[in-house]
Amino acid sequence: MATLLAIERYEPPYRYHQHEVTRWVADWLGDDATGRRLLGVYKSAGIETRASVVPIERVFHPGDFETQNDLYRDVAGREGAALVRRALDAAEITPAEVGLIVSVSCTGFQIPAVDAHVADALGMGPRLARLPITESGCAGGIVALARARDFPSVHPDRLAVVLALEFASLTFQRWDRSATNVVSTAIFGDGGAAVVLAGPEHPRGRARRPGQARLVDSESVFFPGTLHLMGFRLRNQGLQIILDRELAPFVRGHVGEVVSSFLASRGLAREDVTRWIMHPGGRRIIEVMTERLALQPEDLAPTEKVLAEHGNMSSVTVLFVLDEMMRRGSIRCGEKGMLGAFGPGFGAELALVEFC
Repeated sequence: MATLLAIERYEPPYRYHQHEVTRWVADWLGDDATGRRLLGVYKSAGIETRASVVPIERVFHPGDFETQNDLYRDVAGREGAALVRRALDAAEITPAEVGLIVSVSCTGFQIPAVDAHVADALGMGPRLARLPITESGCAGGIVALARARDFPSVHPDRLAVVLALEFASLTFQRWDRSATNVVSTAIFGDGGAAVVLAGPEHPRGRARRPGQARLVDSESVFFPGTLHLMGFRLRNQGLQIILDRELAPFVRGHVGEVVSSFLASRGLAREDVTRWIMHPGGRRIIEVMTERLALQPEDLAPTEKVLAEHGNMSSVTVLFVLDEMMRRGSIRCGEKGMLGAFGPGFGAELALVEFC
């Protein structure tokens, strides 16, 4: 078990309304009739605004792979360090107290990973474990939380930090006018989140405050034969998005069983969960979750709000949803919440939280 001490967000400086993005996409597509027929997706995606780490003209006129990845490296190191510092300050923790830093991202690459750059900038260590997670996509936020939760089982008096950074705007491929790229450009956005967690024997982990969340348990589910559903293909020009048409139907067919099985193995039913912290892959995925989990609109209100204001930020999104729910307050002691996300593999990541 691990107690969440703080969550902080990184919202990039360039923010655009969906109608403005649509104009840029229409200009990019030109007289491509097939692509232009998909522009209606931009109105129905459930997204109002999104942010990017570069101006929109730079998004739609990207450099080569080296240039884009250099941008990723520079922004990730600078903003990641500032974000983790804010999270530690909010938790009243010094960098030297951190025993583990988990970094998660799928929209760029660097060795050493961003966690090393952040640790070096903030003066963490020397007793510091680092875990970079780079290929979990939209499920990466929960994967990182789960691994951070594992750490206190061995070191119950230590602290862990999760850092998620995603800059999808730097992966846009101007040459790719496929339906997949047109649709993905309608939903993905940039952002970052940092979470500080304490083990059960750390003084901050033993303390209880109203509305505080404790990460109790987690589980990973792998679906054989589904490698094709989502991911990135590494091309000479950069990362090319893969989103299969079977994705939403697959989630529709499995999300109910996956969630019920996870809860039942812990002696719980869906009715025992009052807080749903679900990754919004897109508007269709939210509709599928509402239907298959028999949820009410208010159950996924934080999820819909995050999607509307920020788009799908891959691994970062579910952490924004958790933060949004906790910011709203009115959480009663004893309430249980469930985190859920699907990601490349294809797989599901689930976690159980208890409040107060």
